[in-house]
Amino acid sequence: MEQRESTRKQLLRYALPSIIGMLIVGLQTIIDGLFVSRGVGALGLAAVNLSMPLISVMLSVAIMIISGGIVIAGIAQGRGDEERVKGYTTLTFVVLLATILFLSALVALNLKRLCYFLGSNDEVYPFVRQYLGIIGCGFIFYCIPNFTEAFTRLRGRPNWVFTSGVICCVVNVVLDYFFVLRFGWGVAGAAIATCIANTSAALVLLHNVRFGKLVGGEREIRKIFYNGSSEMLTSMSAAVTTYIFNIVLMRDIGPKGVAALTIVCYFNFIVNMSIFGLSQALYPLMSYSVGAKDYKRIKSLLFNSMLFGGCIGVGVYLVVLVFKQGIVGAFSEGDPELHELAIVATTYVTLHYLVSFVNIVASSFHTAIERPLESVVIALCRSIVFVLIPLFVLTPIIGQLGIWLSMPIAEVLTLLVSVPLMWRSLRGLKSPMK
Repeated sequence: MEQRESTRKQLLRYALPSIIGMLIVGLQTIIDGLFVSRGVGALGLAAVNLSMPLISVMLSVAIMIISGGIVIAGIAQGRGDEERVKGYTTLTFVVLLATILFLSALVALNLKRLCYFLGSNDEVYPFVRQYLGIIGCGFIFYCIPNFTEAFTRLRGRPNWVFTSGVICCVVNVVLDYFFVLRFGWGVAGAAIATCIANTSAALVLLHNVRFGKLVGGEREIRKIFYNGSSEMLTSMSAAVTTYIFNIVLMRDIGPKGVAALTIVCYFNFIVNMSIFGLSQALYPLMSYSVGAKDYKRIKSLLFNSMLFGGCIGVGVYLVVLVFKQGIVGAFSEGDPELHELAIVATTYVTLHYLVSFVNIVASSFHTAIERPLESVVIALCRSIVFVLIPLFVLTPIIGQLGIWLSMPIAEVLTLLVSVPLMWRSLRGLKSPMK
């Protein structure tokens, strides 16, 4: 029992600043949406959501590299090899920088085709081009806080992540006010504000990141990509799902359907970013325990992660259930059609919060213990396989309701996969302490 209490306190010490920091990031995104809805309207909200699948794909690549780097650095730290930890930090940054600059160049060279591929029509295209052009081409400024936050946690300084999140949110809100409302730059102003705010957050944390002489080569790079591949596929599969939802909504409803989904996605940000923050706190603790061969602690960390994840999912669902009229109204003011669509979408989509935490934590757990294949299976089930089946089966039968019910159904079906995989993995961790 003392071991469990000790683990719980340690996980809380790492997770609370991380979760609060991620909530601030989610709040920043929501406030960003409020400024866009007030300054641009439904077409601006639609443009942001149409851009998100590609942005999420690029972010998933960054998360793959960062997560893979954290795993190998965390294991080295568990073994007490500090120089190798610093060397792996440098290696991770070099690989991240080279990869993101390459992806940004591809976006810049194919911007118009990408905008229409993502579902734009002629009405919304100018807004998508502005937003995606700035975020995609300057993506290193968008994703760099993910790197500094991850390696700051590895150094045992999670409170700094909270500080950087506060600074990022404040900077973004102030710049949104001037760029979107006062200067009238629209979605371009929102994109510029986000990039500047994220860069400021990274700079706040930079002194906590310890670089060293580059360590490793092709073998370590392969391990980075391999260990982080499950996190990439988790994020990328969600991007694919968003893309398919956008295409279906543009076909069946139009830009306002996509705008309604955008509003729901702001709620999703709160849950997903919070549990992602919990997962980020879990990585260094779990990887350290793997390196130290402390298998009892691994099991305790998983149990407490599920406990905290459940509190987040159920808590946010209840808040949204009670206050959804007022929250949705803040984004849809003056547009009754958008308001009605968003209320219906919120009512059904948010049901998945009640179970999604199990699948998200299960995926992160398998990544942290270097079992990315199981993590990939869970990610693909919850984000693609079990979403597309109800989406294309139910929608022709019950109409728009089938679109909104697809996510909750997918999460429930994924439990049938994630729970047995976790049980099998735990049984495979043979602790020398009984």
